[in-house]
Amino acid sequence: MNYNDPIDITAVNTAVKKHGKTLDAIPRLGANEVLQHMSAYQDITDSYTFTKAVLQKVSSKYTGTFKGQTHLGEFIPRTLTVHPVVMEVLDEPERYRRTYVTEVRGKIEIAKHPFELWLVQEILNQASNDLLGVLFTAKYDAAANKTDIADSFDGIGTIVEAEKTAGNISAANGNLVATETMTRANIGEELLKMWRSRNRIFRRMSSKMFISDDLGDMYDDWFADEHPGIHEVGKTADETKQQFLYGSKGKCELVRVPDLPEGSQFVLLTIKENIAFGFDKMSDMRTIKAVPDDYMFKALGKYVFGTQIAYIGEELFCVNDKPVTPDTQSAGESNSGTNSETGGGTNSETGGGTNSETGGETNSETGGGTNSETGGETGGETSGSGEG
Repeated sequence: MNYNDPIDITAVNTAVKKHGKTLDAIPRLGANEVLQHMSAYQDITDSYTFTKAVLQKVSSKYTGTFKGQTHLGEFIPRTLTVHPVVMEVLDEPERYRRTYVTEVRGKIEIAKHPFELWLVQEILNQASNDLLGVLFTAKYDAAANKTDIADSFDGIGTIVEAEKTAGNISAANGNLVATETMTRANIGEELLKMWRSRNRIFRRMSSKMFISDDLGDMYDDWFADEHPGIHEVGKTADETKQQFLYGSKGKCELVRVPDLPEGSQFVLLTIKENIAFGFDKMSDMRTIKAVPDDYMFKALGKYVFGTQIAYIGEELFCVNDKPVTPDTQSAGESNSGTNSETGGGTNSETGGGTNSETGGETNSETGGGTNSETGGETGGETSGSGEG
């Protein structure tokens, strides 16, 4: 292998075209740590509209006479908008060759894992880690000088804060729960109190509680203090599979979100079907194309991505009263003059969907994309009608 020769871009593109399906796509790499706890919607090129039908009680005793209902339901649309994200590499080719030869060559069969595929997979690995780092905190900014992936789409935390500002998430609406400042001494009780504040139907569902790494570590310490006999000596609660909220009977899974800021006490509770990410084609998220350059290795890729909460009613969703970004950090950013704009999108198609149970009410969801499960819980690409 000659370190001085340019990387053969024809070989790279041929390898991707011929063996591309053997590559792991971005949602199944580092970002899968969080994305596996969300519902995937594919075939979205612009936007996807969730429509939740919230009905009042529709059942009563049979009398032979149609009585009708005095309370009419409502249909609540929410739009998931996707935006383009690019992957770009421009580097010295020998960096990759030396890494491949020294770290990979002796460990795998070259014929089954050629240099070109290894190189593309390394780029995809980094792209997935980039996405993992902004899933909750990204904020779309249309300004030309805002080019970071954090400016490319609205993350879940950004959406929540916007809904708080609009008054759609509030204590009065039942989807904002007050919690004390969490410490090692009380975090278990505070998280359990938040979960138990939900209706009985919700508490029978398998739910997800999204927390920061800091709160996750704090919870592990609390668990070790309160239940020293449950896990083995020298092992954390996670290592003995205590990833479910203690007291929830295994119904509420704790999901650590690495991009929530240091010190964040923000907590989001919902079900997997209610928190979504969208994209167009899975193939876009595992394709890198090399392009000509005299001396450097130059490659690029592009995909679209977005997130959304399908329904923010108290039946399926709540957050605590702590901000995504701690107040002290927000003040520092404000003083430095950091600004960003939130972008929007347009509604698109609507189609069929499924329903989900809520306490005392009936909810159904319709949308115009394809719901596909991705990540560690599914183990492969599937597609079907939109789930909710």
